[in-house]
Amino acid sequence: MKFGQQGIKKMSMRHKAFIFNYDAFIQELADILENALAINQGNELITFIENNLSSLKDPDEGEPLDSSWKKTIHTEDISQYGDFAITKYYNPQCDIGLGYDWLPLYNMLFNELDKDVSPLLGKVFGISGNYFDPGKMGSYFQSFEQVNKNCELLNLLLNEKNEHLPSLVLAMKMLSNALDLQKGLYITF
Repeated sequence: MKFGQQGIKKMSMRHKAFIFNYDAFIQELADILENALAINQGNELITFIENNLSSLKDPDEGEPLDSSWKKTIHTEDISQYGDFAITKYYNPQCDIGLGYDWLPLYNMLFNELDKDVSPLLGKVFGISGNYFDPGKMGSYFQSFEQVNKNCELLNLLLNEKNEHLPSLVLAMKMLSNALDLQKGLYITF
């Protein structure tokens, strides 16, 4: 099954990607966030934020959070709270994404690969009907293992069709940065 166009909005979106400590996220926060999404209730998530305040940042500005962090929430929903909580695992000021030019590359990979998850995105997180998506334009995660497989996949494609080299350079760099640090990726729009 090929990765599909589900969840991909047909508009100019900026592809942002961040080196992400996926393993720590799974160990410390994933269950809390998934449960909050399942029951649509954020008390446990808010407690996580309060208990980790010194390790968290504003997801938009990258500045450290302080005790007035709730005032910066635009819409009180689970994804907004989760947006603050996951900053424990990445630096919002270190975007290594593909910017506004990602969609032609996505479409080329869609046509070339027989995969169920795009190497430019990753997997959604949460429960069907209520995925983690703070910007309401898509949020995706890749574990270190997924990053490694995606890098191998793109290398194979380059070996078979080197005419794609110019368009794949930035994607390969994004994946290689995560591989070098043995981390995953958080991708959002």
